[in-house]
Amino acid sequence: MCLAIPSKVIEIFEEDGEKYAVAEYKGVKQKAKLALLEDVSVGDYVLIHTGYALEKLSEEDAKITLDTWEELFDALDEMEGKNENVNVPEDLKGIMRKE
Repeated sequence: MCLAIPSKVIEIFEEDGEKYAVAEYKGVKQKAKLALLEDVSVGDYVLIHTGYALEKLSEEDAKITLDTWEELFDALDEMEGKNENVNVPEDLKGIMRKE
């Protein structure tokens, strides 16, 4: 499942002639090719899909997006806690519960 959640770049390296980033969100680390983006640095926020960093976000845009995701996660947690008819996919539950 691709959620397009901004992830913070914590490492950049080269492997077999390709440039990669390791990006993290709530402790989950992902390796992503940087072939489609220029000027990505440690500390930047990126959106990752199918192993590629597709978009670089400003810190402000990343914060707005992350805050919105947190609001959604909180609402889903609340609805699930009230036994409402909410079917949250298991992989999304895993992300919601990470700190």
